[in-house]
Amino acid sequence: MAAQAGERAMYSLDGANPWIVAASRAARRAPGWLAAAGAMLFSAGVLFFFKSYGPAIQTALGDLFKTAPDAWRDGLIYCALQLVVFVAFLVAALAATRWEGRSPLGARPAKASAVPLGVAIGAGGFLSAVGVAAVAGAITFAPAIGAPPVVNAPAGLLVLGFLTVAIQSLSEELFFRGWLQPRLGDAWGPLAGLIVTSLVFGGLHVIAGAQGVLAVVNLLLGGLMFGLLALRTGNIYAAAAAHIAWNWTESGAVGLNPDPTGSLAHFGFKGAELWNGGQDTMNGSLATSIVLIALVAALATAPRWAGARVNR
Repeated sequence: MAAQAGERAMYSLDGANPWIVAASRAARRAPGWLAAAGAMLFSAGVLFFFKSYGPAIQTALGDLFKTAPDAWRDGLIYCALQLVVFVAFLVAALAATRWEGRSPLGARPAKASAVPLGVAIGAGGFLSAVGVAAVAGAITFAPAIGAPPVVNAPAGLLVLGFLTVAIQSLSEELFFRGWLQPRLGDAWGPLAGLIVTSLVFGGLHVIAGAQGVLAVVNLLLGGLMFGLLALRTGNIYAAAAAHIAWNWTESGAVGLNPDPTGSLAHFGFKGAELWNGGQDTMNGSLATSIVLIALVAALATAPRWAGARVNR
């Protein structure tokens, strides 16, 4: 690959994008329709398997961890259940890209700013959505009535919760942005690849339990945000960091989507479901929609690298 000097901001969104070029040079290239269909069927299959056998797996894990301290038992079971699902996506992504003969990480080494950029976008984006919802009167900065008492969870369990979120988010990024999006971008063009990958990504979460219209819209917008980060930076480092930071800030930092591994704080919801998301939590909030639209627009219109054009 030959690139010009004088870099300014981010890589282009056309066929000269270095990640798309790298995918076009893979040793093996599955047709776009086959990759998209395979991703949808695999995602649905893993989730249906989990819904069918999850209770039995949970029972077995309960027996496995029955001697664990009470403060740890539910958290260990929860983390193990998450790994059952998401390690499957991790293995599938690594196997697919190995078969193609390319890296799932991207076309370029990560710049030093990639991970901090992703963390700023992920954590800052979610906290901005919380701020908008708070202004709308939909957030209470105190534990909700009836909320599980997980704020004072052991420090080690908090770390385990973070690692579980990291594995979950990284697995999704390797599967959707590391494998599927570059393959579809090579077959159909970067923008079509971005959109279809975001649709498949949103579809996975609908099967997993997203209910409201705004939740579906926000999942699509989230897929676009992560996909644009990957395209504009040339690899998945910023996208993975943003995904991890967004998810962990929601569950482990402010506790708006709490799980048995605990949280540093535990904010609660009040007021209109339009702003707090109701059963979909912040995934179904209009505040999240506003922030994601702003982030997607910023990433789509940011100046490209002057040296982003790559010779095929």
